Amino acid sequence: MGLLHLENLTNIMKFTEILFVILTLSLGTYAGGDIPLQVTGRVGETVTLTPRLNLTHPIDTVTWMYHINGKRTILAEFREQKFIRVNKNYFINRLEGSNSGTSLQIRELRMEDSGVFTAQINVNEEIRDISYNLTVYESLPLPTPVINKTLDENSTDLCHLHCSVPSNSTSVSYSWIYRDKDTDILYANGSTISVSLKDKTLGTQFICLVQNPAHTNNVSVLLYPCDETQTKANQRYYFALLIITILGILIFVVGTLYCFRRRIKKCIKTPKENVTYSDFKEFPKRIMNQGNAPMNGHCNMACNRKSEEAEYAHLSVNIEINVKV
Repeated sequence: MGLLHLENLTNIMKFTEILFVILTLSLGTYAGGDIPLQVTGRVGETVTLTPRLNLTHPIDTVTWMYHINGKRTILAEFREQKFIRVNKNYFINRLEGSNSGTSLQIRELRMEDSGVFTAQINVNEEIRDISYNLTVYESLPLPTPVINKTLDENSTDLCHLHCSVPSNSTSVSYSWIYRDKDTDILYANGSTISVSLKDKTLGTQFICLVQNPAHTNNVSVLLYPCDETQTKANQRYYFALLIITILGILIFVVGTLYCFRRRIKKCIKTPKENVTYSDFKEFPKRIMNQGNAPMNGHCNMACNRKSEEAEYAHLSVNIEINVKV
C-alpha cells in the first residue's frame, strides 16, 4: 500500500494523461495521422480540438469531418479566411472555428457527441489528416459514503466503508484517502474498503475520491465505532417514537375532557318542573269566649291544636297532589 499525498496523486494522474497525449500525438505524426488523438470532455462543457502543427506555409483550406457509421460527414470548412458550416443537421449552433480553421470548438457537449473527428488540412497543395477520438463523460455527483459494520464475529472492530455514485459508465474509478493530520495518504483503491478500529483513532477522516477521465469529485467521512453509529441512529428513532406517543396521549386526554364537559352542560340544561301551588286557606281565628261562663283553657288550647293539625294535613295532601300532576 503506497503512501501518496492527495495533491501529488492528482498531479501524477494529470502528468500521465499529458504524457499519453504527447505519445499519441508523436505516433500520429509518424504514422501519418492514422491513430486518433484521445480527447475527453464533460457533459454541458466545451472542448476544443487543436492540432500541434509546425507549418512553413499558410493554410489554404481546412475541412472538418465527423465519422458516422464508418463514413465521413463534412461539418464545416475554413476557406478564404472564413469558417463556413456546411452541414446543419449535426451540432446545430455549437461549432466554432479558430486559428485559421485548425481548431474546432464544440460547445454544450452531449453524450452522443462522442466519436471521431478529422481535420483535413490543405497546405501548399499537400493534404494532411489529423483525427481526434472524443469521449464525452457525464458529470459525477458527490459520492455517497456508507459505513457498515462487519458481520464477522471474530472481528467486531472491523468496519466496511463503501462509496458509490449513480453512474452507468464503466470508466468510474474509486480511491480512499486517509487523512492523518495535514497529510493525505492513499489507503486503497476500490469502492469498498475495510478499516480496523484498533489501528485508527476515533474521528479519523477518510476521503472517497471518485473520478472518470473528465471529472473528479470527493467527499469525506469521519470514522467512529460502527456500533456507536448504529446506537446513535437507534436513539434518534426511539426519541421520535417517544414524541409521537406523547402527542397521541395528549390528544386523547384533551378529547376526553372536551366530551366530558359537553355532557355535563347537557345535563345542567334540563327543563324546570312546573309546580302548581294551591291557595292556602286562612287558618280559623281563635274563638274567644264572649259568654258569661268561663271556658276551660286547657280544652280550648287542645281543640285549637287539633284544628290546626287537620288544616296542615289537608294542605300537605293538596301540595303533593299538585306536584305529582
